[in-house]
Amino acid sequence: MKNLSWNDLFVDASLLDFEALFSEWPGLIKEEVAPIGASVFGDLFYQNRSGAVFKLDVLEGGVSQIADTIQQFSELMNSGKWQEYHLLSEGVALLKQKGLERSPLQFFGFAPHPALAGKIDWSRVMPLDAVVWHSICAQSLGIR
Repeated sequence: MKNLSWNDLFVDASLLDFEALFSEWPGLIKEEVAPIGASVFGDLFYQNRSGAVFKLDVLEGGVSQIADTIQQFSELMNSGKWQEYHLLSEGVALLKQKGLERSPLQFFGFAPHPALAGKIDWSRVMPLDAVVWHSICAQSLGIR
């Protein structure tokens, strides 16, 4: 995983329209939140009013708490094991090695979605508009 930058792994919230992304997941986000950012595969990270950090998972569906505080989240982000599990860093390295790139307003998506294919197929990755990818994910997971 050498030669991966934070920009290779993570998209800052300032570059994304979180309201549009959340709108693809009706009923999942039920409180006011502060966006943090996203994995390059579209998983959304955000903080609730109590300070806990959550992840909206676009490959498996659902929301889970991943840290009690933003400080704990920052510490976790520096763990290679955490990066592989939550940011799919080994997959990002593979895509980078293959020369696949995305714009700041895109996520890497899978065609078909892993929920339909039954697995992640790294040969079927393509850059997709962030909102379009979220729409595909929510539909594939039966949420929309």
